[in-house]
Amino acid sequence: MYTIFGSTGFIGKELTLHLKRNKKKVFLPARNKKKFKKNLGYVIYCVGSDDWHKKTKKGYFSNFGHLQEIIFNNKYKSFIFLSTTRLYINSNKNTEEKNDLFVNTKRTNDYYNILKIASESLLLKLDRKIKIVRLSNVFGFNYNSPLILPTLIRDSIKKSKIKISISLNSSKDYILIQDAMELILKILKKGKHNIYNVANGKNIKIKNIVKIIKNNTKCKVMLRNQKKVVIEPKININKIKSEFKFKSKFKIEKDLPKLIDKFKIFYKK
Repeated sequence: MYTIFGSTGFIGKELTLHLKRNKKKVFLPARNKKKFKKNLGYVIYCVGSDDWHKKTKKGYFSNFGHLQEIIFNNKYKSFIFLSTTRLYINSNKNTEEKNDLFVNTKRTNDYYNILKIASESLLLKLDRKIKIVRLSNVFGFNYNSPLILPTLIRDSIKKSKIKISISLNSSKDYILIQDAMELILKILKKGKHNIYNVANGKNIKIKNIVKIIKNNTKCKVMLRNQKKVVIEPKININKIKSEFKFKSKFKIEKDLPKLIDKFKIFYKK
């Protein structure tokens, strides 16, 4: 049996559909319930908050508070916690799982990282049934997300214009939702280590994304703050490549137009 906490979110929902399509038994706990009498089997903790900037309390409970209630009050075969590759932002390009992480409590953007690190630290004090997945930016039909990619696609369709407030040379790592799900499930059942980076291993520049969006929606592009370059560190994926023979299926030129089409169909309803 698979138990998914956070099944109404983007990744949780996709995992639920994927498992059910493959005839797996899936248990989806109610949002306010944290303690159960039965063994939860293979647990995937997908609870998270994209709007933690504005909702501090929600960010705390989704990324740390609820986790401790669940982990101390239930039995399970294996437990995966979805963390983030954002943890490497202050790490000076050292993105191997064993490397030290750095945060500054005075930086507002580090609040999310601190919560994730606290969760990781708690879990690593427990038994080896725990697995931590540091997940990159997931590429998929996350239509209501405030993150940059879905926001750009949504605005290009609904407003016929997009606003870029950082340099077009900025870049970050994206991994296909299908690739991410396959790796999460393999790590959950067969992973030999406690921590895994789950990422594409290559960064994509915003200018390449903007070009494809503009060509497919004919939207207007409005630029500002072009001197502000934000380059997320290249993620080390040697562990998933060697242990699971991972090869990314993601092709921005092919997959982004398909995603844009899904958004177009959705907003025509």
